[in-house]
Amino acid sequence: MRIEDVLVAVDFSQNSLRAIEFALSLVGRDGEVYLLHVIDSDFAERISQEGFDEVDSAIAKMKENAEQRLKKILESLPAERPKIETMTVVGKPFVEILRVASDLDFQAIVVGIRGRRGKDVEELIFGSTAEKVVRASRIPVICVPDVV
Repeated sequence: MRIEDVLVAVDFSQNSLRAIEFALSLVGRDGEVYLLHVIDSDFAERISQEGFDEVDSAIAKMKENAEQRLKKILESLPAERPKIETMTVVGKPFVEILRVASDLDFQAIVVGIRGRRGKDVEELIFGSTAEKVVRASRIPVICVPDVV
């Protein structure tokens, strides 16, 4: 099976940047890579409860910031590359990753993972979002470690 289109979960960590690089090499120049950033709805709600802003205003600011960061990532990538699309949504990260993957019929999901000291084995291998995606996905999930 040749993988030609993948969804990459992007949280702007070094791990997710490695996941983007891996996805680009995986699909080749004729493939398509879709970068998805999910603004955690719980986080946005907490910000508004702390009096920082109204929920809608806080989300709008976070979405604008995320879209600018995704644009910078695109600008930093080589010109000769697969087609890349970006999307920013609001919700629970693992739910939105799975929803977008299903709605847009991707062949695989690529996520960055990192090791954490002092956690149980699963937490050491997978972050909580990555673990939930791996457990619930109906398509292959490729986990890119923080050291490759």
